[in-house]
Amino acid sequence: MSFDHTEIGDFASERDAQDWAERNNLDLRNLHIRNRGGRGVTLSVRRSALGDTRPDDLSFGRRPGFC
Repeated sequence: MSFDHTEIGDFASERDAQDWAERNNLDLRNLHIRNRGGRGVTLSVRRSALGDTRPDDLSFGRRPGFC
C-alpha cells in the first residue's frame, strides 16, 4: 500500500529527524527517512498524519539553518 508523503526537510542525522517528529507529536510509523549519501537525511511525513489545521505551513515552525 502506498501513502502520499510531504517532504518536511533535511536533517543532519536520522536521530535528529526522529527527535523533530517526536517534538511535533508524530508517530514514527508515519515517517519516511531517506539517506542523502553522507550529507544527512531527508524527512517526509505521511500527509494524513499532518492534519489540516494549516495546509500552507507544513514546516511546523521549523526554520532552515541555525536559530
